[in-house]
Amino acid sequence: KATKNDSGFHECDTETDHPPASPQKQPIKPVSQDPHRQSGCKQEVGDWEECSEEDIKHCYDIGGVIGDGNFAEVRVCVVRQTGRTCAMKVVDKAKLQGRDHMIHNEVALLASLRHPRLVRLLRSHHTHAHVYMLMELVTGGDLFDAIARNVKFSEVCAAGMVRDISEGLKFIHNRRIAHRDIKPENLLVQRHGDSCITLKLADFGLALLVTEPLFTICGTPTYVAPEILAETGYGVAVDVWAMGVILYVLLCGFPPFRSAERNQTELFRLIRAGELHFFSPYWDMVSTGAKDLIRALLQVNPKGRLTATQTLQHDWLRSFCRTSKQKYQPHETSPDQHHKPAVTSLVKQPASPTNSHYTTEPGPDQHKNAQSCTDRPRSTEDTHNDTITSLFSKYFTG
Repeated sequence: KATKNDSGFHECDTETDHPPASPQKQPIKPVSQDPHRQSGCKQEVGDWEECSEEDIKHCYDIGGVIGDGNFAEVRVCVVRQTGRTCAMKVVDKAKLQGRDHMIHNEVALLASLRHPRLVRLLRSHHTHAHVYMLMELVTGGDLFDAIARNVKFSEVCAAGMVRDISEGLKFIHNRRIAHRDIKPENLLVQRHGDSCITLKLADFGLALLVTEPLFTICGTPTYVAPEILAETGYGVAVDVWAMGVILYVLLCGFPPFRSAERNQTELFRLIRAGELHFFSPYWDMVSTGAKDLIRALLQVNPKGRLTATQTLQHDWLRSFCRTSKQKYQPHETSPDQHHKPAVTSLVKQPASPTNSHYTTEPGPDQHKNAQSCTDRPRSTEDTHNDTITSLFSKYFTG
């Protein structure tokens, strides 16, 4: 059976897929000793016990949309008892269509993980129609929007961002968890004053505990690792590949592998070949060290690819992060502190049609890339499963 997931990429469930790992099967633990707990709201959804929509309204003042997907919206939310401003991910069960396990899995994993580079799940609830996930509010938007505004970044900025991603990946990889959908849309920007920013990993809907090689095809085309396409089994190294693609984009404004006319089959062929090019003039002023790190992250053979831990020890990253220690120094806040940003400034606005990210071409003889900055990759329900299966069969046998 083949479907499309919320990331805009086909996901094929085959007999070779392994059953969900233990976090997906374990009961979802409540957030213990939650300082914002209120009577009338369920604090535990391990057995999917329902609370009512009235309970939700009693506990929270849910405002405007700050992000959305195929079956979920993220809204500004104020906890009534404390006045704390948070983010509420509201999942419409009617749109899940058999993918309830993805939300169950995301809640289970996030409830067990605490790290400054991961978006924190504060609480979760379940009603007849929705799943509610109360998250810490990250006020700077996502990296996708930042790239769309800036097109490309300096090496010092890119190094700080890669350091943040690597620290988050190191934490989850040490726990044998693969995120499987690392991309700019899933990296949230936390601003600390005017110049200091940090990144946080978000959206763990596809994350899994890796106890043996995985075979499910999932992710987002531009960032998918070659071993996923090869169907030879993969693990946490797929996240590092995606980070390498992101670093390439940050430094030049377009992805390393681009297909003509958004041809996904051609894109996959280029990814599996893994031939890297640093086109002039876009890369002329970028250091050899940055290019060396990109090559090390985008090794087709995952055994030759750097790990997240090794990335943090790379000379280029260490050099630039030393010079930018003050700018990228994280300032973590207590979960009990109240955050009251201007709610109106957080409400999602339509992307500007003039954004050029992912539409910038390195030259007339090069391929267009697979997506544009104003058209985020998002799946649509495709009932033509035979067509999807045919696409993959043609690619993998060809």
